[in-house]
Amino acid sequence: MSKYPLGKLALSIALVSMGSVSQAAPVLEGGIPAQTREMLLAQANAWVEIDAKAFAHNINQLKGHLAGKTQICAVMKADAYGHSIALLMPTIIAQGVNCVGVTSNEEARVARAKGFKGRLMRLRSATPGEIESALAYDMDELVGNLEVARSISELAQRKERTINIHLGLNAGGMDRNGLEVATEQGKKDALALVKLPGIKLAGIMTHFPYEERDKVLEGFARFKEQTDWLIKTAKLNRKDLILHCANSFTTLNVPEAWMDMVRPGSAIYEPLYDAHPGYQRVMQFKSRVASVNAYPAGSTVGYDGTHTLTRDSLLANIPLGYSDGYRRILSNQANVLISGQRAPSVGRVSMNTFMVDVTDIKGVKPGDEVVLYGKQGNDEITQGELEEALDLWIGNAYVLWSNSNPRVLKD
Repeated sequence: MSKYPLGKLALSIALVSMGSVSQAAPVLEGGIPAQTREMLLAQANAWVEIDAKAFAHNINQLKGHLAGKTQICAVMKADAYGHSIALLMPTIIAQGVNCVGVTSNEEARVARAKGFKGRLMRLRSATPGEIESALAYDMDELVGNLEVARSISELAQRKERTINIHLGLNAGGMDRNGLEVATEQGKKDALALVKLPGIKLAGIMTHFPYEERDKVLEGFARFKEQTDWLIKTAKLNRKDLILHCANSFTTLNVPEAWMDMVRPGSAIYEPLYDAHPGYQRVMQFKSRVASVNAYPAGSTVGYDGTHTLTRDSLLANIPLGYSDGYRRILSNQANVLISGQRAPSVGRVSMNTFMVDVTDIKGVKPGDEVVLYGKQGNDEITQGELEEALDLWIGNAYVLWSNSNPRVLKD
């Protein structure tokens, strides 16, 4: 018998193993003994399972698509789209990816703590305090504003540092982080910005808001025109610059716009397009059956009685709800997998629980694994069906699930 109480032991292991972005839920990293891992998961009402092998496969798939014609900057913002930088950074390093895109300083800290030595690039505008504290992580900053650039220049001189920046242009039409150099004032600002002391212009970038090839090509033509003008007018050395504009859609569908580097995000975590098969889902969301109860025909299930049983039924209680990221909109329309078979949601999803009908699944009992997203046996709860039910891109669900539930590497 251990001298440590089981609850305290589990909490201690979880906290020690986190080393991750500050979230409500722990990250259970590799190296935890299998018995301990199972003990910790047995205490969780739900968990997110991350498949590092699938992640490595997707990176290799992408490398094959690019055929060495451009560099990769793996986008790992939002804690790797909820998948955990701490869990996936070893794969990034092993795959030789030399650029990672992040947004928060904590993401940068975790990347460096995990041994990443390559280029870290922030993919949004940052506050002055963020920029100053990020000096410890040697991170390139995204700048699309002369005033911000001047404050970075002042900081660099005060700290006797050179700070790498990527100048964001609004050529893609995002109206978010980019400087609008289609105007005369924008041109003046761009020329002033690249001359500021303490700043090194590492790259020029834009971002496309559309998943339409023709619109991307229009934005790409503007970007080329604007970068050509800036390089020529400011007498910049083209060889010193990384030009980049390709998100996942552009990386997979518009090779003309690859330029010096591409910035795939979603593409390295999930299948996106039928025209590009072979990519694998990296995340699964799981729980366990808490109880199974019998209810007679004519009973109503859950708040407001939104589902009426048409037969004597067995209902399984799944111990998570909208507080765990399983949104209420999934009431009466989502399915889960138990014993490799589909069980439909019945009644409203509550804050901490929801019910599924297991009348047609033999032998369901407390502790049985429940797959809310992913594969079990020969069936699968797919990205497409959840996106349709949620009326949201699946990335919204990823970050909700991961903020509320422990994340663990798949065996």
